[in-house]
Amino acid sequence: MFTLDQMLRATGGRVIHGAPNGDERFAGGAFDSRIAETGSVFFALRDQRDGHEFVADAFAHGARAAVVERPIPDLPDGALVVEVANTQHALRRLAEALRDAHPIPAVGITGNVGKTTTKEATAAALGARYRVLRTVSSFNNEIGVPLTFLGIEPSHEVAVIEMGFYVPGEIADLCTLVRPRVGIITRIPDVPVHYSRTPSVEAIAMGKAELIESLPPDGVALLNADDARVRALAPRTKAHVVLFGESADAALRATDVVARGTDGLRFVAHDGARSVEVRLPLPGRHLVASALAALGAATALGVPLDEAATALSAMDQPAHRMNVRRTPEFVVIDDSYNASPAAVTAALAVLGSVPTRRVAVIGDMLELGTLSADAHEAAGREAAKQTDVLVGVGELARTMVSAARAAGLRDTYQVADRAEALMLLQRIVRRGDTVLIKGSHSLALDQLADALVQTAAKA
Repeated sequence: MFTLDQMLRATGGRVIHGAPNGDERFAGGAFDSRIAETGSVFFALRDQRDGHEFVADAFAHGARAAVVERPIPDLPDGALVVEVANTQHALRRLAEALRDAHPIPAVGITGNVGKTTTKEATAAALGARYRVLRTVSSFNNEIGVPLTFLGIEPSHEVAVIEMGFYVPGEIADLCTLVRPRVGIITRIPDVPVHYSRTPSVEAIAMGKAELIESLPPDGVALLNADDARVRALAPRTKAHVVLFGESADAALRATDVVARGTDGLRFVAHDGARSVEVRLPLPGRHLVASALAALGAATALGVPLDEAATALSAMDQPAHRMNVRRTPEFVVIDDSYNASPAAVTAALAVLGSVPTRRVAVIGDMLELGTLSADAHEAAGREAAKQTDVLVGVGELARTMVSAARAAGLRDTYQVADRAEALMLLQRIVRRGDTVLIKGSHSLALDQLADALVQTAAKA
């Protein structure tokens, strides 16, 4: 929450439409008019589309004010509009002012796989003792992170912030706003997501290292001991390094791991002389690392290990990320938010562990550049081991389907998009099946997952 006076002082803006009341309060910010919440401020950013074209729509969806770079015609009489020189700079300046006004400790999270699930697990573990401000969805860039801080309230006691990377210096810049005391790096696999945007895997590792380089000497760097690239970053921080994982030398170690398919997993976490059983409601052995990182961040900020573990057992399933959605007809493993080779392999392993007929719906893995063909072939071979039916969605997925057929999987299909996939699934999915849905974000397979579940509910 923030006032109009705070916004004007931070941004240097001026009211050009509506009646100004310096004490008027706003509930967060938005850059997408379709999801502008009641009482929020809409920032008309210039990105792939010009946000000034959607100011009226933002007010129609409940926004109370808009920050713009030029006057907007034909607005409601009561609409409050603030003009600034640059809307993105104004967003950042306001976020910095609110962060300065409420300096709470922060956990920063980055990596190429598992950021969002680790963020949700960390927020849950810290929630055992504190009120947590956390990144919404995957708002992890130069727009999303400032928007997160526009939601800060006096009652918040700790922040959990996810940070992405495309270009060198991006995470370092975000850290000047976030000011993390704890930094988590999850995984940097051989074939990382967004590989086409970066010159090399090594360059990606250096970009991720900017998080732990920003930590203070009395901070904590939590590094995945089971990932050679991540653990090799340890010398790049002044903070205390804590390795987490299943490796024998991990200070925060998991043993006795039992993956229970769609029913989640359990393991024993060891932190020095302390041990605790952890039960996670999310499926997939690969999520052990996310849970360990969450425990490490929580204990670093004063949450007892047993309390943090209890909180993890009750954490919500993140939307469209290994989300088990049960219908009267079948089960959907909704991991549709995005896809990379490592994440596809992990999701297929979960599907392969269930005792039912297994249907995998896998969409294109985009932005892999020169690694694309080999990655899709490898995914096809893995699907042949873990599934009974494979549905490839998109043009790149043709390579995956062909590789699966060559590896002996006979029940395969190729479709152009999610609409065609839905029609196919409504015809081939049987009662009792388990269906995995996964693909790159731009394919919008989350809408396919929603439609499939809704269809089953109506039936």
